[in-house]
Amino acid sequence: MMPGTFHIKKGRDIPLKGAAEKKIIDLPLPRTVAVQPPDFKGIRPRLCVREGDIVEAGTIVFRDKDNPVLQVAAPVAGTVQAIQRGPKRVLEAVIINVAQKQHARKGKKASKTALDRLTSDEVIHLLLKTGLWPLIRQRPFSCVPPPNKKPKNIFIKAMNTEPLAPDMDLILDEKQSEFYAGLKVLAKLCDNTLHVCLSTASQSKALLEAEDVVLSKFSGPHPAGNVSTHIHHLAPLGKGETAWYVDAQDVARIGSFFLTGQFPHEKVIAVTGEQASKCYYARTTVGAPMKALLEQEDALDVRYLSGNVLTGQDVGYEGYVHFYDTQVTVLPLGGERELLGWLRWGKNKFTFSKTFASAFDAPKKVSLDTALQGGLRAIVQNNVYDHLVPLDIMVYFLIRAILVRDWEEAEALGLLECDPEDFALCSFACPSKTDVVGIIRQGLEDLSREHAA
Repeated sequence: MMPGTFHIKKGRDIPLKGAAEKKIIDLPLPRTVAVQPPDFKGIRPRLCVREGDIVEAGTIVFRDKDNPVLQVAAPVAGTVQAIQRGPKRVLEAVIINVAQKQHARKGKKASKTALDRLTSDEVIHLLLKTGLWPLIRQRPFSCVPPPNKKPKNIFIKAMNTEPLAPDMDLILDEKQSEFYAGLKVLAKLCDNTLHVCLSTASQSKALLEAEDVVLSKFSGPHPAGNVSTHIHHLAPLGKGETAWYVDAQDVARIGSFFLTGQFPHEKVIAVTGEQASKCYYARTTVGAPMKALLEQEDALDVRYLSGNVLTGQDVGYEGYVHFYDTQVTVLPLGGERELLGWLRWGKNKFTFSKTFASAFDAPKKVSLDTALQGGLRAIVQNNVYDHLVPLDIMVYFLIRAILVRDWEEAEALGLLECDPEDFALCSFACPSKTDVVGIIRQGLEDLSREHAA
């Protein structure tokens, strides 16, 4: 179908140093991988394995207590090395010691013509049975969707605008047949439109030549690549409606399973950040350890993020890449206070406003650390947020409604239409140092419990 083009004006790009070189390097399987239950919102995990159990790629590791058909599988074959729990015995991770010889649970191969004959029920059954269903997420709440309710639309996220974000064209290169097979499979799950959202600069044949989908091109600064931005401009959700979304790389993984019958464990991850000794694209496995991606030793003055600098999680050098992340970032830790910094011109300081002289002669690439650059203070209402969020949302009033737990007001102000990542720039640029992302995340979690009650 003919594409539509949307130019996003609100938002800002952060031109960080440390972009990955556009070349994919195949890495050997790591010694261990991790399956981390907190990654899967909407699933209350019940373990299906014990320490010492031997698993194959595709073996179910845990399932949802309330809806047992929702299952998560081991990405590789090996032995369950450890089951890690946090406070109140919350299940945090299942560590698998990777076997030298890999064995995967196999399904029936499907030819391209056989994909057309698959029914919606058959697709749902296979995705649930193999543990691939969690590749699909739902708005609102960005949770794993229940399989018994069809969405209004399905969105394929085929672009990234976060700082140092991976290039989707490169990731999908040589994956055209798998990507198209994945689109055919996902089309069975929705009676309405399958939207493929890509950048206006994209040159990928896999994206530009996709058939039986609505191609929508987006340009502009971050968050032009966010799912909420796409939904807002293409098919806003009404009360009680849901939309599903899938990362384009995961679409190719779904297609690979249906074409080969083998559980798809491979994932391309961009290693970025100025403190990474080597910035590149790594073809590795889901749940890979950070130290297997980084050709360097652990350092005390470095922060290791799974994800990007705006929404990534600090997992440490010994941590693991989270399930939905396609990027890791290595940054300087920072934290040293600058004497009388507020009196200086700030010629080398990055700013969204015109607070520093650098605003008039901005460098092409900037170096930033994790320092907060000031203490916490009261929220002062101004127009900072209005220039950074392209959704039709009054951010200050939404924050206030969440803090006083006025859920009716929060819903009316659009809380269900958004995700914490949509407000990452607000947290970054807020003069009051307010954790806007944390407030939105807590609001969505509390509202989700209200809806479930």
